[in-house]
Amino acid sequence: MGSNAFSYKKSLPTIENIIENLAFDGGFLANLTADCSEDVGLMVSEGMKVFQGGAGGNFTQTLLKLIDSSGKPGAGILLGNTKWYGLFKECQAIEYDLGNRTFAGKYHHVIFVLGGANETTCASTSAFTIDLCLPKTCSAADIETIVNGISKSEIVCEVQSLPREAHANAGTWITLGIIAVVLFLGVTASVFDYFVLPYHKHEPYVNSFLMQCWRSFSLYTNVVEIFNTKGANKPGNIGPIHCMRFFSMCWVVMGHALIFYMELSINPLNFVDMQKHRIFGIINNSFFSVDTFFWQSGLLLTFVWLKKYKQNKQQVMSVQAWILFYVHRIVRLSPAYYLVIAFYTWIYMPFGTKNMVLDAEFGGDMCAKNWWVNFLYLNNAIRYKEQCYGVSWYLSADMQMFIFTPLILIPLAIKRIYGIVTALIIIALSTGVHVFQMYHYYFPPTVGAFTGGNDPRMTVDTMTYMVLMYDAPWIRCQVYIVGMLTGVLLQTVKKLKLPYIVQLLGWIMTLAIAYGCLFTLKGYFNGDVVPLGWRTLFSAASKPLWGIALSWIVVTCYYGYGSFINSFMSWSIWVPVGRLSYATYLIHIIVVNYLIGQNQQPFVFANFFQMFTMFIVPMIFCSLVFALFWSSAFELGFGKLETILINALIKKNGKPKPMPVRIRASTLDPPVPETPPEKHVSRVHGPRKSISKEIALEASDLVHRRQQSIATIEIPPLEENGHLKVRTSVEKDDDDRWS
Repeated sequence: MGSNAFSYKKSLPTIENIIENLAFDGGFLANLTADCSEDVGLMVSEGMKVFQGGAGGNFTQTLLKLIDSSGKPGAGILLGNTKWYGLFKECQAIEYDLGNRTFAGKYHHVIFVLGGANETTCASTSAFTIDLCLPKTCSAADIETIVNGISKSEIVCEVQSLPREAHANAGTWITLGIIAVVLFLGVTASVFDYFVLPYHKHEPYVNSFLMQCWRSFSLYTNVVEIFNTKGANKPGNIGPIHCMRFFSMCWVVMGHALIFYMELSINPLNFVDMQKHRIFGIINNSFFSVDTFFWQSGLLLTFVWLKKYKQNKQQVMSVQAWILFYVHRIVRLSPAYYLVIAFYTWIYMPFGTKNMVLDAEFGGDMCAKNWWVNFLYLNNAIRYKEQCYGVSWYLSADMQMFIFTPLILIPLAIKRIYGIVTALIIIALSTGVHVFQMYHYYFPPTVGAFTGGNDPRMTVDTMTYMVLMYDAPWIRCQVYIVGMLTGVLLQTVKKLKLPYIVQLLGWIMTLAIAYGCLFTLKGYFNGDVVPLGWRTLFSAASKPLWGIALSWIVVTCYYGYGSFINSFMSWSIWVPVGRLSYATYLIHIIVVNYLIGQNQQPFVFANFFQMFTMFIVPMIFCSLVFALFWSSAFELGFGKLETILINALIKKNGKPKPMPVRIRASTLDPPVPETPPEKHVSRVHGPRKSISKEIALEASDLVHRRQQSIATIEIPPLEENGHLKVRTSVEKDDDDRWS
């Protein structure tokens, strides 16, 4: 606001200024509704008595509550404190009997710009928000008339009244109905699995089609499967994948939570000052967490598909298999996602936020009219300026890239080099488009999370950057394809020898890439304009290089060179939380928004440690807790049901399965190749075994692997002692699961 900020004191629409101004110039009260005009007149007459030191009447106590519960300019204006909250609960409790009716208080957010309200200024940082407790008889239009009237100009951008109006519609009842049915099935199936099944496990009806469909929603069984870590780190598994998922998911939640925190704190400029420290680049560049997930999607898709292709080439390349390739993906991911969109649109936004004072709205109004775009996985392309549930752009981009993966998979099936060359050509084309767009639009090197030095020659808005660069599958495919090429390596190279010097250089390269991606944009985030060439280099090269760094970590761990890094990243403790990453991503915005909304006053930023321990960690923990419910109820439940239905359909037609699709102990377990890779280990050479003994051992190992490959899990059977027994399957496909 500048050094003369306090010259505006009398112009601010505080409730005291409203009363004083109306006392001397209340001519425009005639423009208010009758009851509102009468109640405001009562406030003014009583207020002037109090302000002039006279004896108040019976209404004085009510007036003081109106003033006390309204917002007032507070400390930290020069540090960005532009939102002056009141006390909603105190205002809501105000009632005074006027005889013929009751005077009651109503809480309003008034967003205004002192220099005049228009589309540009209302969207800028010069907009203020003050909360006013005024008579309930006054509508939002009346409040706007009052504030503009005392200011002698049009300064009001918007008036938001609390509690917000909420009305149930068809979407509300349909969503509630689906959730209620699924929960009913989940609870009843859980009771059956825990109390009844131990005594009926040998009965034929237990494995009937309808029983399997019902029991697929068992909350008890699904939660047990999520926490089951047996066999998760067998030789041949991609051990570090769950650790990567968990920490990347924490990175995502932290980034979004901090945006909310800064928006709703009274001193956001102190928060922005942290960017002067280079270490803050980890937060500013949290966008690489999303690139990590894209990389994982490409890796696991290719790894699993090539394994299936080697098992049965004819089936995997059949028309039926390619149909199931897409159907399986859509059906696996969509139920949990669609229900999040439906819950957010028709239940949470209208009813969950109606009394929230601190409400950082996240596209609720957009969802009411654009939810169907999300259902088509096109919200990053259609009506992108009115996106519903902003974080869902990732799901659309990931699905769009998945649709075109056969352009690489089919050449890989014909000849490996064809697929690799095709992948490299697509990366080159993507990079070329990337460079062209950077030079054509003068785009920044990345999204400025809080501040950033943008080129003044960039004439397009932020949303154009988002749709052409940040959300664009033709840009994001770089790191996705790097993941696919890594999957080709892991699936086709059984033994990889890495000399010590290569390992050393590889880790140095990985650390250098991580440092370059996370810490080299300090100047940009502090407001400097990065030269066009350098920012183009960073923007176009950082994502594939990040994927290469991730690939090095996985490759070294997979082939036995990871040492303590592999031991830590393959620790079984990461398995359950890694499996929850998809559900966590889906619901974390709702969780963060709801927990913030329980506060009545804004936050005060003290230091990062205080914010991390008291804000970020609880947000991550609560997101994981709610994700456990969402995953067990909707993700795993519908995933199992899809498998049962497809297998039943294939069996009914009397045809062999085009692709092996099984219910697994966890649909999020990394896949296990038929033959584990040979790891680099130190051996003590001893007497050579006889040829016959080697053949016998190989035959025994082959039989063991064949038995494993046919060991599927339906609905988990029980041990003789009645405890749940979960038989894991070698067929643990991750291509159908975002995480």
